[in-house]
Amino acid sequence: MRDIVVRNLTSPDRLKRDCIVREYLRQGDCTTTVIRRCTYRVESETPITSLDDSITWAQNLDPTPPRQVFVTKDLDPESGGERVVYKVLGHFYVVWGASVFCVGYRHILSMDIQAPEPAL
Repeated sequence: MRDIVVRNLTSPDRLKRDCIVREYLRQGDCTTTVIRRCTYRVESETPITSLDDSITWAQNLDPTPPRQVFVTKDLDPESGGERVVYKVLGHFYVVWGASVFCVGYRHILSMDIQAPEPAL
């Protein structure tokens, strides 16, 4: 059996968006939960006078840290369950109209596998 739940949340000021896809999958005795979550947040807005100014602005930009990637894997010896989490954090820039927006993002992929209960 497969069940998929999708949520798309936008903040009232439209500066933050959170998209979540949660999938439940049952195969035999194992249950797998996969969660994909993408969060975007406008962190700053810089006005520019023309599109040509965006190139100059980008060349004078302080270097932002590169994206960060985290991978964790946990195993529960008692239940036999396993969990893997892949997380990416970073920034990108968007030129829209007469402004440059700095957008921070967080992408998470989480897989949780529950082993069957041992028979007593």
